[in-house]
Amino acid sequence: MNDIQQIKEVFTFLDKITDLKLSSTKQLMSFISKFMEKHRKAEANLAYHINLIDELHAGENAHSRILAKLLQQKTPYGKFEILESFIKYIRENSKEKSVSFQKVQIENPNITQEILRIDLWIRDNNYAIIVENKVHWARDESEQLARYIDKTKAEGYDEKQIYVVYLSPTYDKTPDEQTWGNYKDLFAERYINLSFRDDILPWLINDILPNVKLKDKYLSSALEQYIDHLKGMFDLRNINKKMNMDLQEFIKQELGLTGTSQENLAKLEAKQREINNINNQIDLLKKNFEQEIFKEWKASLKKEYVDYEQIDNTNEVGGVYIPINDTKMRVVVSYNSKLYCQVDMDHLDKEKRNMPPEVIESIKHLLPEKSDGPQFWKYLPRDAYDETFDLMRSVLTILTKMFPV
Repeated sequence: MNDIQQIKEVFTFLDKITDLKLSSTKQLMSFISKFMEKHRKAEANLAYHINLIDELHAGENAHSRILAKLLQQKTPYGKFEILESFIKYIRENSKEKSVSFQKVQIENPNITQEILRIDLWIRDNNYAIIVENKVHWARDESEQLARYIDKTKAEGYDEKQIYVVYLSPTYDKTPDEQTWGNYKDLFAERYINLSFRDDILPWLINDILPNVKLKDKYLSSALEQYIDHLKGMFDLRNINKKMNMDLQEFIKQELGLTGTSQENLAKLEAKQREINNINNQIDLLKKNFEQEIFKEWKASLKKEYVDYEQIDNTNEVGGVYIPINDTKMRVVVSYNSKLYCQVDMDHLDKEKRNMPPEVIESIKHLLPEKSDGPQFWKYLPRDAYDETFDLMRSVLTILTKMFPV
């Protein structure tokens, strides 16, 4: 066989593999489509049920606010019972023997939400805990945990006093390698992944709710609503039992799960890998399209504000520095689970972050969220690009008139 014939056979073989992959993908998409149609019909036939958190369409930030409020619970005697229970749960249920929260002693904790973009931040005299919330499967931003660790160190904490709790929906979601920067090995003993389904929900049901004082009816009611909301997220409510059985029977029939338990499990794992591969490709496509959107926007920003120093790094989508006397503040657009526009002075040392009162007064109607940073921002839906960029232009119009170059 000559070289040309060998090359032809290689390409023929590759074409056959490509055809098989396309055929397999089409079959998978057909399976997913039929499953989702059956799921929609089953949901429509569920018994009446109301949950206020469901109706408010709680996102990741809402979950963080709820958890922060629970952990802030304090008795008249100064005891943080729910926070103590949370740390105890971590100590007793860590699946990694190397993980140690033994040095965390609760004295005078400051529990905040969304300060410096950190979902939950527990800071005490001799320790700080970074809690990253991924309840709705948000992807990890570029070196996200590394940046939060750096921000915590900037608050005066030694590296060995800092702990990281990663709240995943299920254990299938773990931190990307890149999110740690250079910190992963250094935090091996001070990091834990907790699942909302398999850790937070059982902890609330078994450890917290039974110990809430009957007279504290609002806390008890809030816990019951939140527990029910989490059950709903993972189809664990009693009213979901028949639907779950019907959907599982559909999966058994579609995938031909008629073999031994080991054979059936192997088929399910293979199908799950296929679905994960589809998700990975969708994520890559989303990222590509998103980068194109941001690239176009940043090019436009440079033309509109040519005389101002641009912000263009991996941590923010982009923005502009506004000079104020001998310093400057930032106007940025970035994202976590949502897009946001923010004005801050985070690039400066803590003692130099003195935002002029006239700036605060002029932007607070546009950026209603605030922290002690000082930071002022507004969240927008993850796909509201035009609205977010228009908001930034409105902020910049005000500030560039106040501080022209």
